[in-house]
This record gives sequence, C-alpha cells and structure tokens, in this order.
Amino acid sequence: MVSHSAPNEGGVNGETAERPSAAFERAVAAYAHGNFALAVSHLRLLERDADTGHAVIDARHAALRGALAARAGNWTECCDWYIRSLVPSGTVGARSPESTEPCLHDDCTSPADNRCGQCSRWFCAAHGAESMDEVSRCGPCLDVAVHNLVHAAILADRVKAAADALAPWAGAANSATAQALLACLAPEHTVGFGEQTDVLEAFAPERRKALALFRASVTLADVDLERASAPVAHTASSSFPARYGWLRPWRARGLSRAGRHAEAWQVRYEDWLARPVDTVVVHALAVEALRVFADGTETDSRRRLASAQQAMACWAMVLHSTSYWQELARRSGHPWTPAERKDASDQVAERIRQVLRDDDRAAERPVVDSLELTWDVELAAARCLAGVLATTDCGWPVQAGSDLTFGPGFLDLLRSAGAPWEALAEEIDAWVSDAGRSGEASGDRLRDLMSPEGHYTMLLETGRFDQVIAALEAGTATEPRTPGDAGPPHGPQRVLGAALVARALDHLKAKRWSEAVRDFEDAASAGAWLTLHEEEIGRAGRQAGLALVQNRVRPDWQAYAGLLQRALDLAPEDEELKRNLAVGCVHLGRQAQQQGDQDRARARFAQAYELDPSNETVVAALNESDTRWAEDLLEKQPVSVLTRAITELRRILDRDATLRPVRKALATALYERSLDVALTGARAEAMELMREARGLLEPGSDDWSPGRGPKEAVANGLCERAFPVDVSDEDELRHALDVIAVARTYEVLPGVADEQAALLAHLVGLLCRNEDYDEAIRLVRRCPRDAEDRSGLDRAVAEAYAGRARRRLSEGDTAAAHADVRAVRKYDPTHPLALFGPGDADQLW
Repeated sequence: MVSHSAPNEGGVNGETAERPSAAFERAVAAYAHGNFALAVSHLRLLERDADTGHAVIDARHAALRGALAARAGNWTECCDWYIRSLVPSGTVGARSPESTEPCLHDDCTSPADNRCGQCSRWFCAAHGAESMDEVSRCGPCLDVAVHNLVHAAILADRVKAAADALAPWAGAANSATAQALLACLAPEHTVGFGEQTDVLEAFAPERRKALALFRASVTLADVDLERASAPVAHTASSSFPARYGWLRPWRARGLSRAGRHAEAWQVRYEDWLARPVDTVVVHALAVEALRVFADGTETDSRRRLASAQQAMACWAMVLHSTSYWQELARRSGHPWTPAERKDASDQVAERIRQVLRDDDRAAERPVVDSLELTWDVELAAARCLAGVLATTDCGWPVQAGSDLTFGPGFLDLLRSAGAPWEALAEEIDAWVSDAGRSGEASGDRLRDLMSPEGHYTMLLETGRFDQVIAALEAGTATEPRTPGDAGPPHGPQRVLGAALVARALDHLKAKRWSEAVRDFEDAASAGAWLTLHEEEIGRAGRQAGLALVQNRVRPDWQAYAGLLQRALDLAPEDEELKRNLAVGCVHLGRQAQQQGDQDRARARFAQAYELDPSNETVVAALNESDTRWAEDLLEKQPVSVLTRAITELRRILDRDATLRPVRKALATALYERSLDVALTGARAEAMELMREARGLLEPGSDDWSPGRGPKEAVANGLCERAFPVDVSDEDELRHALDVIAVARTYEVLPGVADEQAALLAHLVGLLCRNEDYDEAIRLVRRCPRDAEDRSGLDRAVAEAYAGRARRRLSEGDTAAAHADVRAVRKYDPTHPLALFGPGDADQLW
C-alpha cells in the first residue's frame, strides 16, 4: 500500500502567493493534528461557499480532499478529487520568467521558470512539468497526485477517468511517473511517448505492486474480480488460481471491511501459505484470525479454536520481530524506543490475554488447557528465542527474515505449510535441541517452552506446580521409569520431576518437612537430578525426623530411622543426616536388645557405626553387642558357620583389637577351622590358622598350654575330636581311626598308639561278627608299632584267623585252614581253636 498525500507532501503547506482563507488554514491544522473529521468539516464549508461564488476550490483543496477520502477508504471520492487537482483551475500559477525565486530543489542551481499550481513553489524545467492543458506542477506534487490517483482508480474501478486525467500529463516533459502509470492503465494512450521499460523498472516496489494489480485486471478481461477472488466453501484447495495469488491481500481487505471475517481469514491463510515467514503477511493473518475468534460469529467450535491458535502464534511472532517494529516506525514516522516498544507490545498482549481469559471462563477450560496459558507460552518462547539468538553464534535456520522469533504454535503452523516449510521446522527443532544442550539456562528454558510440555513449563514458572503434577499424574501423561533406565528423563517425565522438585521446595518454605521428602523421592523416581538439592533434602529429612521423636512420650524411632534413611538415599553425602540416622539406629538396637533379638540389635549397631564411626556412644554400643555375640558363639560353637564367623570376628577386631571375648572367640573359631582344614590335607593352611589362633590368646591363658606348638595343638585337637567313640558303631570307629591317623602326621601324642590299637580291636571284633575275616585280618597292619598294649588287638586278630580257618576247613581247603591255625597260635597261643563241636577230635592236630 502506498502513502497518501499529506499537507506537507501533497502540496497543502500554505506557501501560496495569496493568503488562504481562514477555513482552509483551520482544515490544514486539523489534518496536521490527525483530526481528519474536523478537517473535512472545514473543507466542506469552503465547498459550500464555492457553490455561492464566495470561494474557489483550487488544487490545494482538491489534493487535501483526495488524501482525506483515501484515509476513509472512499476510493471513488478519492479518485474524483485527485482528478480535480490535476485539471486546470482558476488559480493556475502564471509563468514569470523575470522571477528571481530559486528552484524548490535545494541542490538545484538552475533558474526557476515556472510555479506549481498546487503548492505555489517555484521550480525549474528539470524539477517539474507542465501539462498539455498548461497546468504546472512541481515534481513532488505531481508524483504524489498521479500515484494516488491511479491507486484509487484501480480500487474504485475508475480506470478510464484516471487515464483521461493522466493523458495531458503523459505528453509533458519530465513526467516519467505519469507516462509509466498511463502505460499500464491504457497502453493505447501512450502511442508516441516512447519505450517505458526503463521507467517501469525504476519504480519503487510498492508502486510496481499497484501497476501489477491493474495489469492483472486487464488480463482477466471480463471476469468479475470479486467473484474470481471469492473463497470457495468446504474446499481444501486455494480459492485463487496460482497465477493470480497476489490478489489475495486486496480481496481479504474487501471481505474484512464487509464484515465477512471468516472468509477473509481463509484468504489470509492462503496468502500466508505462500509466504510463511513474511512479517507483513503474518501480521495480516494474526489480525484476521483474532477477529474471527473475537467477533463470535463463527459457529464451528473447532474452526474458532483454530483461529485462536493461529492468532496467538502469529501475534507472538509479530510482536517479537524487529522488522515489524521497523515497518511500524516507517509508516508512522515515529521511531520506537525500546521502552515504548515494550509498553505497546505489553498492551497488545494484555488485550489479547483478556479476550482469551474471558473465553476460557465461558468455556470452563481447565488451567492446563486454557487459551490464556497457550498465549503466555507463545510470548515467553518468542521472547526467550530472541534472547538466545542475541547471545549464540550457531546458525539460525530461517534465512529469510533472520530476525523472526516465535513460539511453538507458529512452529506447528510451519509444519502444516508443507514442503519446504516442514523441513525448515525440523531444522528449527534441531537448532532448539542444540541450544538446550549448550548448558546455558536460556537454552534449556527455550527447549522446554518449545516442547509439547511448554504449557507445563509455564505453569511451573508461575508457581502452579500442583496443577502440573495433577495433570501429569492423571495416568496418560507419563510412564514410570524402569530401574535400568539410566538415561536422562525426557518429555512429560522431565517436567513432572521438575514440578515435584518445585513443590518440594515450596514445602520447605512452609516447613512441611515430611511432604518435602516425599516429593523429593517422587522426583527422583521420575528421573530428576537432585544433586543441587542435597542440602535442602538433608534439612527436610532432619526436621521431619525430629518431629517424630522430639517432645514425644514414646518417640517413634522406627519411623524416624526410616524417614532419615529415605532422605539419605536421596542425599548420600549429607554428614549431619548420617549422624542423626546413626543415633536412631542405636535407639532401635537397644529396643531390639530389650526384646531379646540380639542379631537385629547387632545389625542396627553395625549400621550406626558405618554411618558415624567417630561417635563414642555408637562404638560402645556396637562393642557391647559384638562381645555378647562372641560369647554366644563360644558357647554354641556353630561349626557350620565357622567361615562367616571368622570373617565377622576379624572385622570386629579390626575396629577394636582390645575386646578380649572377641579375641577368644576368634581364636576358638580359628582353632576349629584349622582342624577342619587339617582333615582335608591342607597342612600349610591348617598350621597358619593354628598360629593365628595362638597369637590371639594372651600368655598364661587356660585355653593354651605354654609349651604347646601348632603341630601339637593340631594333633591334640584332632585326637579330642576322635573321642569318645561308640565301639558298637562301625562308622564311628572307622572315622575315629582316620582322624587319629591324620593327627599322628602332625605330632605323636603319648598314649594315642594304645588308643588306636584298642579302637582297631573293637573294629576287628565287629567285622568278625559279620564274618568279614579278610578285612579284619588286614586291619592289623594299621596298628602303630609304638603301641605298648596290643593284647586286645592280638586276641581279636587271632579270633579272625580262627574264624577264617573254620570257614576254609568247611570249604575243604585244609592247607589254608592249617595256615590260619598257625596264625592263631602266633597272635594268641591260648586260643582254644574250637574248630569242631564239643567232644570231637581236632582233625588239624
């Protein structure tokens, strides 16, 4: 759209040869102050006087009336008045060759030989023109007048009248603008004026748009422009042929002025699809979409909601784009300071927010789904994006209009615009993700606001975390993290964790300690990183624990320890929390002792020691418990748990080596373990264990004779294990003999050989009763040579030989039987050799 003439631009500046009437001066003053209605009133008074012959309607008056009509959108009247300003009038400036006035152009040194019939300024031949009707105009007045005339003629369909008015000027010298415009309006009028191509290309862009519009109307010939540009209902395709797409803005303005905002919105959206990052187009779509939403005439709730989404997305983009404010400053002629820009932007945003808030209230939308919240997210994201762009060096994907900043809603609109805008949206997504990974707080916030959970982020920033948590915990927003999922949380889970942390901190401010710990736990379950909040977690845990035990008749130490343990799991480096938990464990251990559960008590004391090893009370309680445990171990001697007991006793002595009962218990355990190892044949290990056991006992101890060495101790222990023996049990006899045999490999103890011989005699006797004579006879070889009393064994062996002799004799093997008889006489000469029944002769003799 081109600028319309103003008093200082269109020649209404009062610099005339004759003083203007007071009414015209008042009209000019009103126009300069923006009171256009008053200016029109003054001019109409002059026009009424002109009808009676008391005033003259000159070019100044006509130009001012044309400008006022253009501002009112009355294009027919505008066209008529600009035509009147260009035709001869009764006040045409006469030629004055003798004038000494300089040319109106400051840098021109040529003599002024003509005077403008509109502004009355003098100009030279190079800076003005004279029509074929001998009407003179300076260059600025003629340029503005013919340009605005053509603009109004196109919109008012008064092309022929405008062409007729331009024809006298097109033939004048130095009237390039008029010639070019006439060449577009009516080419048949320009015959003989020469080629105008260079002139056309030299026009400003906005002027070329006006000419292109008229050329399009000529191309369409008899086609009704209104009908051709009307939107087609219920069709997804564009209502404009691609060839005439530039007609959309003009058609949209006409529909909007007629109150048909829904149709205008459709046309604006189609225009936006062709130029999604053009600030002017985005602004037009924002205005029209907001009109559709606010006027209440749209009955389709989905379309109305879509208009609201578009309006919010586009307005947020426009208000935070530098190019919009630059264009606004250019058109208004007023440079906007940062403070003024912020105030104006905030006012527009607040007016839109009020409209959205009223609609939310009427529709009873929940806060998390409200349009007002969506609007706040759009504004915050656009503002944050502008800040990130100002501080980062990474390439912004939007090459055209690199100052554009917007929120997630506009990014969704870009995705819907199809290729290549969908690809651009993906690039922007990647750029936002990179900014979020940069480690900067602004980048993290931008990523959060641009994500699908941006409205939750905004609620968190405004302290409404309860609503966020309630919405996310509704069941569909998040999925629980698996224990093996070690990656960072993402999406709704990340927002839920942040909301829980925020609520926990709020609980801390209100001294709701237990609730704070619970929210911190839930945040950790959602994957929130709590390293920066360990101090707050520790304080919440300590205070919540004190509330359970302080000033209580019966302190709940179980709940106290459980709560502090939960807090310690979240803040494992909090030393004060560890000390407090250690105190709680001591109390629980003493309660377990009172209940007779020594194992649970000892476990609690051990836990307390791990938490606070420097606490003397903890050390004393644990030593006392360990001492009792060691004493019980000495009494019970649980060989089945010997290895675990040794490990535990060694750990206790590492903490305090002066505990005599523990030292004695460990020595006993090592002693028993040494004997077990000796039976497996691991001689070196058995000796090492026995030496360690001996080193734990003090000199003069009743449990260790001063002269006994490790070998003797092992041998003596094994022999003690071998007895007593049930002589009627073959297995026990065999086991005892095996143990004694191992003991003799370490040390031969006095009297052991005789005991070994006696055990062999019992075993031989049992075998003879079972008629296992062969094995019984072989056992004699196991009798130690140092046995002093083997009479019992000899008698038992003689009986074995006698039994075998009788069996061989019955089998007919007389020679073998005689050999066994000789063996009987060897071991026991007094044996009766009752090989036959009583009174029968002994055939072997």
